[in-house]
Amino acid sequence: MNRWIVLAIAWFALMLSFVDRLAWSSVATSVSGSSGLPLSTLGSFASAFFGGYVVSNLVGGVVVDRLGPRLGLGIALILLGVFTFGFSFIAAIWSGVALQLLMGLAAGADYAAAIKLLAAWFPPLRRARAIGILMTSLPVAVMICSSGIPLMLARFDWPTVYRSLGVVTMAFGAVSLALLQDAPHKIVGKRITGGEIVAVLRDPELARLAVVGFGAAWGTWGFAFWATALMSKGHGLSLAQAGLATTLFGAAAIVAKPVTGAISDHLGGKRKGPILVVLAIYTLGLAVFGKLSTPLQFQLLALLLGFFGFSWGPILSTLVAEVGGNRAAGTATGTTNALQQLGGAVVPLVVGGVFANTHSFASAFWVMAAGPAVAFLVMALFCRDAAYANSSESTTYA
Repeated sequence: MNRWIVLAIAWFALMLSFVDRLAWSSVATSVSGSSGLPLSTLGSFASAFFGGYVVSNLVGGVVVDRLGPRLGLGIALILLGVFTFGFSFIAAIWSGVALQLLMGLAAGADYAAAIKLLAAWFPPLRRARAIGILMTSLPVAVMICSSGIPLMLARFDWPTVYRSLGVVTMAFGAVSLALLQDAPHKIVGKRITGGEIVAVLRDPELARLAVVGFGAAWGTWGFAFWATALMSKGHGLSLAQAGLATTLFGAAAIVAKPVTGAISDHLGGKRKGPILVVLAIYTLGLAVFGKLSTPLQFQLLALLLGFFGFSWGPILSTLVAEVGGNRAAGTATGTTNALQQLGGAVVPLVVGGVFANTHSFASAFWVMAAGPAVAFLVMALFCRDAAYANSSESTTYA
């Protein structure tokens, strides 16, 4: 099997998973209008999904390492499709919360499975670029949800949208099971043992990398969640002007992820140095953003921030997989990603609280900058560059 086909399957699987996850933001108003459920209470659905997703990340990586990424990804997609289809039949808050929780539990394993697949199929000096390409699935999913789903809602009711997503997700899960292989035949080995999993979970290096991910995600998602509102409230920008800045921030990710991954590979598989450069520039950029005042200034710097605010992702994910090693890449990815996701969940509350109490635009961005600043310090002082911890792999790939 060709490694680029594996990448294409993993990319489409993650894209579908994120579309299922984000579709709620596009259909919430329709659900409220047709079901009579108050819109203010429907935010609990997103929280339920996130709760399931974090739990699934903690255990999903272990499951992927035990079953193999082919089964892990295929089963996760089929279950996600079933629960997404089932969500179209909700009739009350409790049923919506339950289905979103189940969707989150199903979706959490797919990321670890995709990373483990690419760690197995791509040699060290091509790995970060591949993972960077994989991660472009997230911004593409955002664009599909923001533009494609409203077009569907113009012709169909919201249950039909969810049923369509569920069927497509289940079908692609079956395709993944049929086509994928866990690894090239040359490096297929025994399944990971329980003792090896425990050793990975106790690895202090992975704990430190999880802290790095938490801080980096804090800065990225803090900007994504709050930038539009802060520019509007703090400097009087119109929603169109502020929204353009945030759109540019997100669009830059499509370029940033594969480019920085390729740079890391080109540097001989170095991960620590590129991550430090990205975090330093992003921290400084957030601090400067808080001092700007005109729409053009905000839009230009948002484009730059988008590049550096997302480009740490593929390099850090590659480093985590390399620290875990091929056999435990799923466990390493799932556990660190769970803490990383918490950074994105907590920062909107903290930034909102700071701005509400201080009414200071600059202070809000200093709070955002604190996350990548801490990540930089932890990475610089306590983390190692483990790109070649398993360098013998480089001669075993198809």
